[in-house]
Amino acid sequence: IMDAFLDYLIKKSDINKEFSIESNNTKKKISCNDINYKKILVPNVDSYVVFDFETTGMNPSVNRIIEVGAVKVIDNNIVDSFSQLINPMQYITARISRVVNITNSMVEDSPTIEYVLPKFLEFIGDFPLVAHNARFDMGFLISNAHRLGYEINNNVLDTLVLSRKFNKDCTKHNLNYLTKHFNIKLDHAHRAYYDALATCSLYKIIQCRYNNTLVN
Repeated sequence: IMDAFLDYLIKKSDINKEFSIESNNTKKKISCNDINYKKILVPNVDSYVVFDFETTGMNPSVNRIIEVGAVKVIDNNIVDSFSQLINPMQYITARISRVVNITNSMVEDSPTIEYVLPKFLEFIGDFPLVAHNARFDMGFLISNAHRLGYEINNNVLDTLVLSRKFNKDCTKHNLNYLTKHFNIKLDHAHRAYYDALATCSLYKIIQCRYNNTLVN
């Protein structure tokens, strides 16, 4: 189980593999480092959507999203949420199931990404997006959006990048460490909604630290 956990953490910390983005029946190979989205490098946004994906693996070209969780924040208050299991139309390995606590039987009657993604895009609208290690989640979001004929133009804040900049007292910056360091409640780690909720709390802490630097 520990090996599975460590393997899974790779997806949240070191994604370098090439994958294909498909659009209009054509494929273009890119790496996660080349994923193009608009980054916000200071936590000065008060209205946003925090989101998280659970997936069957690390590579958006071959792996699929099995859960999406998100919270919408307006003027620093959570006003709405989005949580949905997704049938990936591929087998979820025992290794992944042990980590995310999502089994094949749990998703077999769930809708596919073709049904869920339009609803999720409607939920996020043009709000800035917040994610922990956004490169991973944006890779899956952009890959699936392009495959279904959508474009993603939202600004993005990455709490992993922001934590490294504003949480100098932290020795690590993965979500598991940071939630313990800041005493952030995370009862169901690696379930998308609860990870998104924890990331929201983390962003607010980073935002507070940023604002204090402006005052001082």
